[in-house]
Amino acid sequence: MKNLFKYIGRYWKYAIVILALLVLQAYCDLSLPAYTSNIVNVGIQQSGVDDVIPTAISVEEMEKVCLFLTKEQEEDVLSAYEKDDVTYAKAAYVLKADVQEDEDRLDELCGEMSLPMMLVENFGTGSETVGQIVEQLKANVPEGVLGADADVFDILRLLPDEARAQLIEGIHGQMSALPESIVEQAAVTYIKSAYEDLGIDMEKMRFDYLFSVGGRMLALALFVMILSVFVGFMASRMGATIGRDLRRQVFNKVVSFSSNEFDKFSTASLITRNTNDIQRIQGVTVMILRIVLYAPILAIGGLVRVFETNISMLWVIGLAVFLIGLIMVLMSVFVMPKFKVMQKLVDRLNLVTREILTGLPVIRAFSTEEHEKERFDVANKDLTKTNLFVVHVMAFMMPAMTIVMNGVSVLIMWVGADSITKGQMQVGDMMAFIQYTMQIIMGFLMLCVISIMLPRAAVAADRV
Repeated sequence: MKNLFKYIGRYWKYAIVILALLVLQAYCDLSLPAYTSNIVNVGIQQSGVDDVIPTAISVEEMEKVCLFLTKEQEEDVLSAYEKDDVTYAKAAYVLKADVQEDEDRLDELCGEMSLPMMLVENFGTGSETVGQIVEQLKANVPEGVLGADADVFDILRLLPDEARAQLIEGIHGQMSALPESIVEQAAVTYIKSAYEDLGIDMEKMRFDYLFSVGGRMLALALFVMILSVFVGFMASRMGATIGRDLRRQVFNKVVSFSSNEFDKFSTASLITRNTNDIQRIQGVTVMILRIVLYAPILAIGGLVRVFETNISMLWVIGLAVFLIGLIMVLMSVFVMPKFKVMQKLVDRLNLVTREILTGLPVIRAFSTEEHEKERFDVANKDLTKTNLFVVHVMAFMMPAMTIVMNGVSVLIMWVGADSITKGQMQVGDMMAFIQYTMQIIMGFLMLCVISIMLPRAAVAADRV
């Protein structure tokens, strides 16, 4: 193995450039699932609304939201908005431009407004539960003050400040146990209804969002394709350069051999080393540059993204990697020893072929054609038998890996569906998690496949 990497190390400048391009390619590849998640979560489910708080809201709706805020919070929220009586179908509050650019301020406002927006959305449904709450609140209001069609917002407006503050504090305490994702989703639903209330075309907003994100995703995919082609070109060029230089060096070395040195190698063995062995080194060099360097970058990057998506399902990835590792260990036990045997059998077949072809007049003179045919058949069958064994074991690998990958996808959907039901995950997040998991598994799978091929190339490098 040392000799194999010694040959590659001579061209380290190529390798550094390829490594930098692979890091960029992996970053782009790992960004694509996030776009998929946004398309599903925001574009489809949220009609393109990706705001954490409404950028515009009618005066009437803002008053409802403020009913569930403390005086200090109400002042803070209203200071972030300015009145607009022209742009929309109704008089509205519009988020100030400087606030829209301030991420910290937006997060602060989101923390203040998310739960009130959820409450306004829920109280506006007119459900049986809301009706019961309204009846309980009416009991605290003197008779004749409220009309028969009074809603919860009318009641809250009539309550004294202290009573309303106490009620809001109690509601906030009861809602504090809700998962953050449920509160955010309810707030987004309210923002959609607030935009519709202002006459904003939600279908156009959905289309604009999908077109924008889809366009960026397509551009990124094309960029990844160009990067992949360029990396493949550079890796192939480096592999071909290594092969060319090694063939020249081996030929020059063989030409300079003394008679004693020639006696240590058969002609067939020298030919095999200068063709088959160097070709194998050249091929594995390309795979090292395209796969061995790329796989750990992709796997580590995928793990980082998974931590950002949903840590609770990390055990699924661990299970998949364990199963793949188990399959590869079993295959290695059976396949690895055969690689060294195969190189010797190739040498033997070349030797027998050369002896027969160069000694053909003598063979015909002594009528030993049948004996030589039998020698060739034995060498040929031994190589074929070993090759078939390796191919049969390798053929088992892809179906086994496919079963593992598909099984992991089903397991993620099963576990993810439960998380979605509990409000801990969205559909787009589950889809992104599946894609990240497949990328991680593919990274380990590529490493496992190359780990089978490397020993054979290492044997060839040692022979060279």
